[in-house]
Amino acid sequence: MKPMKVMRYGSRYRYGASQPKNKTIIITVIACVIVAALTVLAIVRFNSLRNQDKDNGALSLQLREGQASQMEVKTGDICMLSMPSAIDIKEVTFVSSDPAIVRVDSAGHTDALSVGAATVTASARNFTAVCEFTVTENTEPARPDEVTTAIKANEEVLAANVATGNRDIYSITVNRRTNTVTVYTKNDKGEFVVPVRAMVCSCGKGGEFTTITGDFSIYFQEPWHPLYDDVYGMFVSGFKDDFLFHSVPYTVASHDSLEADEFNKLGEPASQGCVRMMVSDVYWIMRNCDINTPVHVIDADANADPLGKPAAVKIPLDAVWDPTDDTEGNPYLGKMPTLLGAEDAVLKKGQRFDQMEGISAADICGNDITDRVKIAGQVITDKPGTYYLSYTITDDFNLKTRVTRTVTVGE
Repeated sequence: MKPMKVMRYGSRYRYGASQPKNKTIIITVIACVIVAALTVLAIVRFNSLRNQDKDNGALSLQLREGQASQMEVKTGDICMLSMPSAIDIKEVTFVSSDPAIVRVDSAGHTDALSVGAATVTASARNFTAVCEFTVTENTEPARPDEVTTAIKANEEVLAANVATGNRDIYSITVNRRTNTVTVYTKNDKGEFVVPVRAMVCSCGKGGEFTTITGDFSIYFQEPWHPLYDDVYGMFVSGFKDDFLFHSVPYTVASHDSLEADEFNKLGEPASQGCVRMMVSDVYWIMRNCDINTPVHVIDADANADPLGKPAAVKIPLDAVWDPTDDTEGNPYLGKMPTLLGAEDAVLKKGQRFDQMEGISAADICGNDITDRVKIAGQVITDKPGTYYLSYTITDDFNLKTRVTRTVTVGE
């Protein structure tokens, strides 16, 4: 598996200054006006760039009469252009100066197709507005380097710790009650209080198979290790006697002998005392957490899991591979969620159209996730024209599929 990708974020700043007393009122008024204006602009920009709840994965921007708006986007980005409330969108015509760079449909749905610059003009009676697009290359990979349901956070802090070259930058906490593993890194005081990764697990099922609590540390690591009942665990890290982090059991020491029914118990007590996890997650521990990494096993409620509990994905009972294993030969390798039913359509003016009719989606394991489909765009059935609908689905492995559908409304 490849090294974890780390994102960096900009810094915050503040400023201030004092003024002579006789200028206080004037300066205060000016400052208030400036702050108010900047606040409004910030709010407008923030709202225009929110991309989930309102526009289902698309950026949004409201055009204004006589103003040239500017948008900096990447290839593949979607932006929904909207009109002031006084303008009837049915009367608006949208035109792109270069549809090969930015195309626009009859409802203001724009797609950034290639690198370059293009201007979209919206015009109606007594109204004209433009948006100047600058499109740069989107360098994000279509598929993540690591397939996992893990929740990640505070990556800028982790990046700074990794940059030091030190290896003792992690501490692992297992919450056996919630079946959640949380990894912490150090703050600037050297304390392990910054959560960076949460992973779903299965602790002991109880009775004689109860996971111990206490403070321990990793003392050995092996790619494969025999377990009780003549099965094997992959990417094993021991933290106390025969209490181990390891994969779900395999019948033999081979990547294609996974016990699928045991995999489907992840997230609930199921082991004989060890901490079972997905392959990508135990591999992450082995790759990043050296011998002597602290391990704390606690028994607490969900409030003790600062990042929450990741999803526990189910696989078919006849599956023999862990879907997060990146070993060659894994049938899940390279798979993406499927989204069906979004074929192009031709409508008559005024014809009823349901954007979700016939749409279905499934994750890479075949689980139905149709209820997670997000749609960017709209079809105005009483306005003849061409419309683009972008259907996006993201599964629990953070794998994303997008399908764009063209809907033509005739006269």
